[in-house]
Amino acid sequence: MNKKVKMRYPLYVQEFKCIGGSCEDTCCVGWDVDIDKTTFRQYYKVQDKDMKKMFQKNVHNNDAYCNADIDYGKVKLREGKVCPFLDENNYCVIYTNLGEEYLSNVCTSFPRIINKIDDYYEMSLDTACPEAARILLLKKDGLQFKESENTLGKHIISGDIDTTSKEFNNFPIKYIKEIRNFSIKIIKNREFDLSERFFILGNFLDELEEKLDNNFNEVSNFINEYDINSINDFYEKPIVNYAIQISLLKKLIDDLNVFEEVDSTSFQEYTKELISGLNFNNTNDLNKYSETYKEGFDNYFENFINNNSYIFENYLVNFIYKDLFPFSETDSVFDGYIMLLMRFALIRFYLIGIFLFNKESSIDNVVRFIQVFSKTIEHHKTYLADVLNNLKENEFDNMEFAKIFL
Repeated sequence: MNKKVKMRYPLYVQEFKCIGGSCEDTCCVGWDVDIDKTTFRQYYKVQDKDMKKMFQKNVHNNDAYCNADIDYGKVKLREGKVCPFLDENNYCVIYTNLGEEYLSNVCTSFPRIINKIDDYYEMSLDTACPEAARILLLKKDGLQFKESENTLGKHIISGDIDTTSKEFNNFPIKYIKEIRNFSIKIIKNREFDLSERFFILGNFLDELEEKLDNNFNEVSNFINEYDINSINDFYEKPIVNYAIQISLLKKLIDDLNVFEEVDSTSFQEYTKELISGLNFNNTNDLNKYSETYKEGFDNYFENFINNNSYIFENYLVNFIYKDLFPFSETDSVFDGYIMLLMRFALIRFYLIGIFLFNKESSIDNVVRFIQVFSKTIEHHKTYLADVLNNLKENEFDNMEFAKIFL
């Protein structure tokens, strides 16, 4: 029997249940399917002759595996990166014929994400799953957290941090709990609009990075004494430079090479709507792009975000929690900030183009896009690292650059 462990999680986790073939997307298409060692061996001991043949044909050793509990074996995918164990109704035949205990750690876990910080196992859900995205993004009152003791079952640990370990004595990640909790506090503060919250968060992490470089032992005091309200007093809403935004964001999309290298047909369709909505095919005039983008921002997005900012707040809070922000990219806390801002900027960029194309905005469409964005961008093997490298090479990793996107 699995022993109980200390757990911490957003309350929405308790609501999630996979809807299987009723899902408009599937986690069995578009991704590699990894098999852990224990499950791999189970497959070759099954008595069901038809299933045994399927395993022998479609499951093979992964000679380059990184972790026996994750990718000891791999599934040979069909054309279009479709798992061969998916039936015509989008249900898993392994689950149907053999039961949940025969699913690999990866298949059992998704969209659950588990990190371990000190004595607590922290569970959350990935917005790459449509049902998870709906549940967590649509919490109008924001995300609330709970602690309890429970059993884990099959699982994968994405991150394991012991902040009391001597190896972290002189590293910023020693303070991850304090930094992350305060970052969530800022993003959840509805006394300010999202632009103001992003500014406060950037200022906090920018000053914190300097403190980490020069006076490491004062970090806890700095966080405890940081006054959100006083920082916002000198915030001035920047004059938006749409041309610079468009120029960089269009380049980032071009670099993604969506129609050649992205498998998601949904993301490709959204990209077509973006291109059409912003007239990228009809002109190379950056000023024209800027005028169209401003029109979309003023007529669609600004009104939508003012009325539904909780959706984006929930996306940001969930990301901060599950991805061990601000160490989601590197050891630099400001790298984490600038990439969180760029994720939001890319989502906003796409939504404005999509709104312009459809001449309307809806909560369902926004939630669906964020899910597709998460599945495509967050799980891309190199794209986000390439974006960060590009920003740093051009010395855009600073608050002056960040203000352009607020």
